[in-house]
Amino acid sequence: MLRIIFPPILALLLLGVTIRPAEAQTGDALRCSGGKPEIAIVACTRIIEDKREDADNRAIALRNRAFSYQQNGDIDRAIADYTTALKRPEQHRLQAKTHLNRGLMYFRKGDEVDALADYGQAVTLDPTLASAYINRATIFMKRGENDRAIADLTQASVLNSKDGEILVSRGSIYAHRGDHDRAIADFSKAIEIDPSNAMAWRGRGFAYRAMGDNDRAAADAAEAIRLDPNMATAHLDLGLSRQGAGDAAQAIAEFDKAIKLNPQNTQAIKARGDTYLAQGDPDRAIADLSRAIGLDPQMISAYTNRGVAYLGKANWDLAIADFTRAIALDPKQYGAYLNRGQALEAKHDRDPAIADFTQAIEINPAAVDAYRHRAFSRQEAGDSRGAIEDYSRVIDANPKDSEALRGRGLAHLHLHQTSAAIADLSAAIALNRNDVRAYRYRALAYEEKNDIRRADLDEATVLRLDPKGPIGIVH
Repeated sequence: MLRIIFPPILALLLLGVTIRPAEAQTGDALRCSGGKPEIAIVACTRIIEDKREDADNRAIALRNRAFSYQQNGDIDRAIADYTTALKRPEQHRLQAKTHLNRGLMYFRKGDEVDALADYGQAVTLDPTLASAYINRATIFMKRGENDRAIADLTQASVLNSKDGEILVSRGSIYAHRGDHDRAIADFSKAIEIDPSNAMAWRGRGFAYRAMGDNDRAAADAAEAIRLDPNMATAHLDLGLSRQGAGDAAQAIAEFDKAIKLNPQNTQAIKARGDTYLAQGDPDRAIADLSRAIGLDPQMISAYTNRGVAYLGKANWDLAIADFTRAIALDPKQYGAYLNRGQALEAKHDRDPAIADFTQAIEINPAAVDAYRHRAFSRQEAGDSRGAIEDYSRVIDANPKDSEALRGRGLAHLHLHQTSAAIADLSAAIALNRNDVRAYRYRALAYEEKNDIRRADLDEATVLRLDPKGPIGIVH
């Protein structure tokens, strides 16, 4: 997942107006207007408290002191001074900047409501104040109000068309919501403005990968790495692109680099575990997925994939535990129900297995695999009619599914529906001439119909294909 790139929050210095100092206060005026924060605060305070100073000078000193408090991290005093300054009538542009700075202080204090109010007032007073739109967009992005964030970033980009960071932020929102064409357009424009912007290359690569273009994704991620070799997320992206292209060795090498740069990178650790799992190395997969879970106990996909690794090792109980945890975190996890059902099926816990396959089907009614597994479990439990119903759903989806045809044929045989059984088993044999079990079941069906000649022919084929195999109904 591409992390949404928050635009930099901008505060404007309120020193555009010079204090007109009285003769005795020349030193204080200079220090208040441009000294170090600690010195400026003292100097500005003297001017503010000096009744001989005119109101304009005291107002300028008040704003300068607020900014010095801001630089020192004294948020409450900065807010108090900006608030007092706003009580004095000023030009709209100056008031807008004061609202902008006070909004920043509210934001840093965690008060998003008052920060939004100030940023809103700032753009009302000065619609050309790009930094107010950027700051407000940051809050909207944090809140997940992406449409409003996009609107503000768009306005900021109109006001400052050469700021590629605005486009990177907007592009990351588009990518996050799956609008990859717009994301690519924004990242490309940001790259055009500043070809050295590594985040723009990384973002565009992410969008290309989401669209299935692993070659372009890998090229962009590689460029991001060239520009910033320590960007762990770019190594992760390059690894995922190589993984998508089937180059497991290169993918693992990039995941290794991402993890070395950031040992807490759960996505890279999980991705490496997934690659090990796909490579048939369940032990390494389990080690990485367990590490990812240790860092992020809410990582549903890590539980699901570790469960699959345990399935591969026939460790049914640990697999069931992982799938159960994934379901607890998200009851809509189709794959967790399907996989847990298979583990229960392997333990011959047929009723709970059937319940899990049924739940998987409720979540995804087009889930052919869930119907297939439920059909087998129903067949094992003696529910031949239920098995026929489920196998029929599988066959409807793929009329050339020889295993489903064989399974349905066997279910018909159990119900003594010999003609239907022979039709399905013959279809299965036509698709797979070496299907020993289909021949075996069809021989029994012919025998039940007293068609001994055809039964003998099928039994002879069974003996030829599997000389040591029994003639009988086996699942």
